[in-house]
Amino acid sequence: MASLFLFLLCLSLSVNVKPLLASPMASSAGNTHHLERRSSENDACQASLNSRPPLPETGYYNPLNASTGSMLSIVPEGETFGEPINAIISGKSSKSVLCPEGFLRWATSINFGVSCLGNANGTPQFADLGDGYGNRTQGTYDGQNGVLRWNYGDPILGTCKESFLGDNHFRWWIQNGTEGNSNAIFLAVSMEESAALGHKIQLDGYNRGRDYLVGNVTSYTNGSEWSGFRYNTTVEWVPAGVLLNATSDRINHPDVALPGQPVQDGRVAVLTVTQLASGQRSSSDASRPWSVHPHTLTLSSVVVSSLAFAFCLLA
Repeated sequence: MASLFLFLLCLSLSVNVKPLLASPMASSAGNTHHLERRSSENDACQASLNSRPPLPETGYYNPLNASTGSMLSIVPEGETFGEPINAIISGKSSKSVLCPEGFLRWATSINFGVSCLGNANGTPQFADLGDGYGNRTQGTYDGQNGVLRWNYGDPILGTCKESFLGDNHFRWWIQNGTEGNSNAIFLAVSMEESAALGHKIQLDGYNRGRDYLVGNVTSYTNGSEWSGFRYNTTVEWVPAGVLLNATSDRINHPDVALPGQPVQDGRVAVLTVTQLASGQRSSSDASRPWSVHPHTLTLSSVVVSSLAFAFCLLA
């Protein structure tokens, strides 16, 4: 039954083509519009970043200082549970990293990418970061790219493998409201099971997901690199009781806790990302891993979908 499920899922991916890397030269006028809009909004993010007030010493505004802020994601459909927001990209990071385009380049450099061939991320989650914006959807602008998955070292099709086998993944939100414009990026990191097991959180998956992410990003001797963009990432730890508590209360999937332990240990990793080198950003910009809107089916997309389908059968 599991094999049949994966076969049908792969077949759907091969028909509903949504390329991971989109080019501004795409043939579809609609897709060009999406790219122009995203470029404009990314420029607006950079403008906001350049005009932000002095940062707090922490590099972010504590969401708990606002009446509605929380370090738990908001799951729709009336749920009262959320996932712990257990890592933060500090606003003290290089400005080039703190808007979606640069952030997603950094994510690619540490072997994370958008969901398989740009397919939907499932039910989106929201967060109130206490910055005056209210509940904001995950990811970029319209909620796309809201889940980034481990790509097994393959930036084109690797997230397809993660979707089937499971592994590390995270949701993300930017703190840039008028009452707390740090441009820090808040992450809810966890380890998930395979598609056959419904992508449930793995045992101790919140703590392990965060720790694996930190171990990965800090392990590079000369920094992480992708397409000529190179980054150094350092970590500071916020202990339990400051941003998150060591608890299972109001946490989604509390049953994945270790025996006798709360499902989350309450620690939050604060990552500071420094860009060390820049690649080439051309008009054809193949280094733009942040656009996933579908476009008109072309020969190249058919080839990519066929390769993805073959990959599914072999995975």
